[in-house]
Amino acid sequence: MRQPILKRQEINLEFKKLFDYPLTVAVAAMGYGKTTSARDCLNDLKANYIWMSCESDESSPEYIWDSLTRQLSKTNPEFGNQLRRLGFPDDAMQRDKVLKIIEDHTYMTNTVLVIDDYHFVHSSELNSLVERIVRAKIEGLHILILSRTKPDISMDELMLKGYCYQIKSNLFEVSNDEIKEYFQLYGVEISEDMAEDVYNISEGWVSAVYLIRQRYAEIGRLEPGKSIEGLIETAVMSRYSEREVMVLKSLCVLDSFTPMQALYVTEDMATERIIRKLSYENSFIRYDERNDVYRIHNIFKSYLQTLVNQHSPDMKLKDMLTRSGEWCLENGDILSGLKYLLQAKEYNLILAEFEKTRITQVIDSNPKYILELFRRIPLEVNYRHPIGYITYVGFYVTNVDREKGAGLLSEIEEYYKKDDRLSPEMKGRITGEIELIRAYIHFNNIFLMKGKLTSSYQLLKGRSSIANKDKIVTFGSPHILYMYYHDIGKMLWTVEYLEDIFPYYLELSGGCGRGFEYQLRSEFCLETGDLHSAKIYAKKAIYKARSLEQLSIVICSNLTLARVYAAEGKFNEALEIMDELSAEVEVCSCSILKSAFDLSTSYIAGITRKKTAFTRWLRSGDIEQSHILYQGVGFNYIVYGKFLLLEKNYIKLEILCEEMLRVFSKFNNLLGYLHTYILYTVANQTLYGASKAKTTLLLALDIGRQDRIVLPFAEYGMEILEILQTMQNDIRNDEYLDRIVAYTSQYCIKLNSLNHSLGPLLTNREKEILELMIKGKTNREIASELFIAEVTVRKNITAVYRKLEVTGRASAVRKAIELKII
Repeated sequence: MRQPILKRQEINLEFKKLFDYPLTVAVAAMGYGKTTSARDCLNDLKANYIWMSCESDESSPEYIWDSLTRQLSKTNPEFGNQLRRLGFPDDAMQRDKVLKIIEDHTYMTNTVLVIDDYHFVHSSELNSLVERIVRAKIEGLHILILSRTKPDISMDELMLKGYCYQIKSNLFEVSNDEIKEYFQLYGVEISEDMAEDVYNISEGWVSAVYLIRQRYAEIGRLEPGKSIEGLIETAVMSRYSEREVMVLKSLCVLDSFTPMQALYVTEDMATERIIRKLSYENSFIRYDERNDVYRIHNIFKSYLQTLVNQHSPDMKLKDMLTRSGEWCLENGDILSGLKYLLQAKEYNLILAEFEKTRITQVIDSNPKYILELFRRIPLEVNYRHPIGYITYVGFYVTNVDREKGAGLLSEIEEYYKKDDRLSPEMKGRITGEIELIRAYIHFNNIFLMKGKLTSSYQLLKGRSSIANKDKIVTFGSPHILYMYYHDIGKMLWTVEYLEDIFPYYLELSGGCGRGFEYQLRSEFCLETGDLHSAKIYAKKAIYKARSLEQLSIVICSNLTLARVYAAEGKFNEALEIMDELSAEVEVCSCSILKSAFDLSTSYIAGITRKKTAFTRWLRSGDIEQSHILYQGVGFNYIVYGKFLLLEKNYIKLEILCEEMLRVFSKFNNLLGYLHTYILYTVANQTLYGASKAKTTLLLALDIGRQDRIVLPFAEYGMEILEILQTMQNDIRNDEYLDRIVAYTSQYCIKLNSLNHSLGPLLTNREKEILELMIKGKTNREIASELFIAEVTVRKNITAVYRKLEVTGRASAVRKAIELKII
């Protein structure tokens, strides 16, 4: 039977206060019953709680986040998976998303988020995030931290402001009366004097009381003077068979484990039966029913690890760590697997994992962790695994630093040229992969790209090991042509050249970027005003991209379609496209693509003149917080410029334009320059007058003239139409300028009707969903109740937020009540 639990009334009263604060912290040394007391109290209160544990000493915020959200996903899949897919929020943009996700799942629900064993956290980044969540005072969310030491957050300030409550450590000491009551739970009556003796031996430590009671049940007397190790030896270990001890020793390296995981690590078919039996008999082995995992108490785990190191030379922690890592990898928990293998110093197995295609998504979601991982792997081990190491260098080139990455490639190439042990086939394969990565390095020089791609194609016989369909062919930019168009008069030529060379990469990567060529053509038609063709090509791109889950292409294509619909005056359709896309992006795990989506929605917000629809990180000017890779950096400046335009902050806009010219000079992004000069024109018109404004607008026209670019001018029409018309009067018979003016005039007519075509009117379905949101229903519960797909729920919630001009459930409810919609 399960071990009885001592009801500790004074502590329970303290825990009940957690509903009065955003944060409650319980600090006490190991073995004083924090976890048991908290869980017992929450169960007695029938509280809605989510339990997570920090499983081992860790400084990497990415790993801690992955571990916590993995646990959360087991009990609340929708909530946990959203946070896990997002990755650790290391910037303002990601933190805003975390706050929104938490609010959406806890608003008005009185949810307690328990983080146990917080003393294992050695990450200032995670501490800052917890503090930010607490300061947000999300209605219905209460965080409970259980820790051996005081967390490194601003607790004193938080307590002064009424955000935080601390349960003092002395309350966790058991009293004489509690000791008597505890013995009574096992049918043993003891005297006051004996309770006093137990207290003196244990010093109020409940774990020691537990062991003393067990030993007393065996020998009928107290044994003063024993250490905790001695108590464990006599009260616990002496009762176990040799086989049971072996199972426990094999599992002591694990932070937590499922029955199947325990079986794999111990290689003993009786493991599940043994561990279940021991958990019933021993309070130091806990079964977490919500997560279906076992945890060995840290006191007991430390004892077992010492036992293995000192008294079991035949057992090696390294072997157990290795099997643990292998099990995690086989079951898709990649970060935990890599962590165990790193602890075991199994560098060869880590490099072998980097030869598998699934590593791509892990790399993109956890770049800092991957960098730290390879800092700890000896270089000679990297060279023993050329494909795994080249995969890492490919990530370094595209995601971190192409110059340093190019240096690493040269070192690798030189090393393997001198390695006579390699077969000519393997040398050719290594050279082919290096050539492919060099194509990434020269991404903005399509001549060099073609040479590297064709060389790689020939050497690899059309199939790469390091490139796969999970790579992000757009580098996160929501506009592909923006990255490659850098020669005036050669926009169409650039498109055609890229269309010619892209099939090499498509085949090498097993379909990465499918739809790329249609999207390029779509963007060309869009910028030059051929809306009909742009729409057709964008839809073709979407169909092809979705056949291989190429979300990066889908994002670009949807931005194109939304701009087309806006240019046709169909503003509601443009916004609905973004709503649909939001539901699709929400379930992706890549922060790079989430940034691309944010830029897309904010670009459309600029066109539809909705300041509140800009994503928060752009509104606050954190434009360098974007996760777009360096190849596409700069597009976020364009979008932020649109926001400043609506803000009419012309001085700040002028300063931004100066910075934009510097940013776009790196890769000579002509579309970036064109947008910059138009934005400069608006700032100059207000600050310095028409003459200076015409100078910068002429620079924009000079870029657009030879490629017949028209749409960007029209999208800024409300600000520049008047000056365009003045220039038209000054410059007669300029066919290109005449076309720009005519096109922009028509666009402005449509923009003037914008306020009449958009409104907060919710559909009946949106009202239904809003009412269920108010009741605290999750997206999954709403979908079940209304007999619709979850993706439909997400799309409708996005539409509700957009129409009410809010960003979360709390603000949506307040706005709906204010407008008497519900």
